[in-house]
Amino acid sequence: MFEKNILKGKVAIVTGGGTGIGKEIALGLASLGAKIAIAGRKEEKLSKGIEEIKKVSSDAVYIQTDIREESQVQRLFKKVADTFGRIDILVNNAGGQFIAPFKDITTNGFDAVVKTNLYGTWFCCKEAAKYMKQGKIINIVHIYAIKAAPGLAHSGAARAGVINLTKTLALELAPHITVNAIAPGITVTEGFKEEMINNKKMMQELQETIPLRRFADPKEIAYCTSFLVSPAADFITGQVIAVDGGQLLSNWPDFNKLKG
Repeated sequence: MFEKNILKGKVAIVTGGGTGIGKEIALGLASLGAKIAIAGRKEEKLSKGIEEIKKVSSDAVYIQTDIREESQVQRLFKKVADTFGRIDILVNNAGGQFIAPFKDITTNGFDAVVKTNLYGTWFCCKEAAKYMKQGKIINIVHIYAIKAAPGLAHSGAARAGVINLTKTLALELAPHITVNAIAPGITVTEGFKEEMINNKKMMQELQETIPLRRFADPKEIAYCTSFLVSPAADFITGQVIAVDGGQLLSNWPDFNKLKG
């Protein structure tokens, strides 16, 4: 799909890179020649993920990092720069949420989701701007950052903030750094499989809200990421690309009802 070694010599940081979409993104960038650093809170997931990535590229490391803590993000970027000598690509993939009606979300719960999804992305972008001479930043959000989704008010609000941050930084960091966002639809990750394994009715109802009648494969998010960090996308900045099978065009389910 892409020219071999198109990212040779580039160094990429992928947060939340031990599993799911983040791991597929890291594998995709590694296959194109990039040196990879994955980051995340749980060392067990990182150590398993890096084993797969090293089968594609020996130039790969993991650094345990809680992106909610600015000092840890600063340490992450310094370690990557010290290890590889440069930083060219940042993929802000790490995030987290839970399903709950708006009235049941506590202040602590709302705060935790905002810290991970919005503050974490902000901290990483801030550090990336210090290290990148020429670079590309990709923020992974979700289509519910664009379209209202009952049951996900906290995460939707945080990720909508990331979309605005993406557009603003695209202006402030030009012309040397491009900043774009990818909004995946419902994607079949390990976590999704575990959550949905005993709820076939919910899976069917969700698929019926997607015009293409299926969920996304993590590789499809990785393909879009690889395109946006490649030279083919050098003139694209400040954009949000939905990889959702057309779900933004259809009616959303009420996640609160589907939860049961």
